Amino acid sequence: MSKLVFLYNAHEKRISWLIADDSERLLKKGHSKDLSEVYEEGMEVKGFIFSPQFTSKRLEVPPTSKKQIMDSIPFLLEDHLIGSIEDYHFVSSSRNKEGEILVSLIPITTMEQEVNNLHNEEFFIHSLTSLETAFKGESGQSFMVILKDLSILSLGGNGSYCAETTTILEFLETELIESNTSSLKVFQDKKTEHIDWKSYTKVKVDIEFFEDEVDFLEKVSPFLNDNLNLLQNSFAPKVMWSKYFHKWKYVLAGFLLVVTFYFLQITLEIYQNNSAALKLVDQSKSLYYSAFPNEPKNRDLKTQLRKKFRNNVLIKEPFLITVQNITEVITNNENVSLYSLVYDRNKNQIIVELQCAQFEDLENIKSIFLEKGYLINVGSSKRVGNSILSEIFLQKS
Repeated sequence: MSKLVFLYNAHEKRISWLIADDSERLLKKGHSKDLSEVYEEGMEVKGFIFSPQFTSKRLEVPPTSKKQIMDSIPFLLEDHLIGSIEDYHFVSSSRNKEGEILVSLIPITTMEQEVNNLHNEEFFIHSLTSLETAFKGESGQSFMVILKDLSILSLGGNGSYCAETTTILEFLETELIESNTSSLKVFQDKKTEHIDWKSYTKVKVDIEFFEDEVDFLEKVSPFLNDNLNLLQNSFAPKVMWSKYFHKWKYVLAGFLLVVTFYFLQITLEIYQNNSAALKLVDQSKSLYYSAFPNEPKNRDLKTQLRKKFRNNVLIKEPFLITVQNITEVITNNENVSLYSLVYDRNKNQIIVELQCAQFEDLENIKSIFLEKGYLINVGSSKRVGNSILSEIFLQKS
């Protein structure tokens, strides 16, 4: 997966970028007003921001949980800030072996403005780090970046800040001595090569000149890390659903169509099953009241049947034995289904309508009932679609 690394100069609203492969081999580099001009699908996007609005503080904290440390930061910073801590967005490093954390701060309004300047719906930025807190070096090593009239001084584990170049140079020696700096790595704009470093410090100075900010980014990248990612809490990257919806909208539309059709089909089946169930209930009532014409018709059928079972009334009824036989015969023949059943008490016979696949199935059913000792007559038959609807009259001989 290729990687897009950029430097956003918030002071001059300018973006410089590099594209590298998995092995950190440089593929492309350049300037751009909008990162979407160079972004490619699947790229990891990592950024560094240069702005005089950033402040960093090194704080001593007791050994405790990450949450408790974060809760204590506002109180520890109160005396170091102009205004309320609630007006700042801040992130912190983990506690080091000396019991200290590094905190990077920026006014919330400024952070919102800069994030909006970089925001693009085509992709999201995985990390964004203040340049002054991004330097990594060996023990005793400090870094300085000179971008024309503004500079950054990063004093290893002793804090960092951004200020006018003349101001930093004025206090440079004092800062380096107090931070126990033994070597200073300087990235310097070629336009400022007139600076006489020997007049500002006795510390060993290693200078790398750069032509422009793209050249600077290429040279400084090996010395940067993104441990203090500013994109946390309310500024954490959001999933851009609009992008995915645009890409997959036709697939989603097809999926929703299939799901809608499926649920319509299920609804239709439920409706049909309910209709069939209601039809069977009506047939059951008709059958019951044909067998017991003197029963009141405003009572629950299930309750009446339970009562008759308790009184052993149904056992004595011949038509129920016939119904049981009909059920067994149809259950054992998958090509035949029951369409309707009517009991004629006067003739002591049951009229059954069967739905079968072919006439051979009907003849098979007729043979089975004859073997069980029934008198059987076949009534009318008609074809309904791919099935045959036949009427038979059963009577116990």
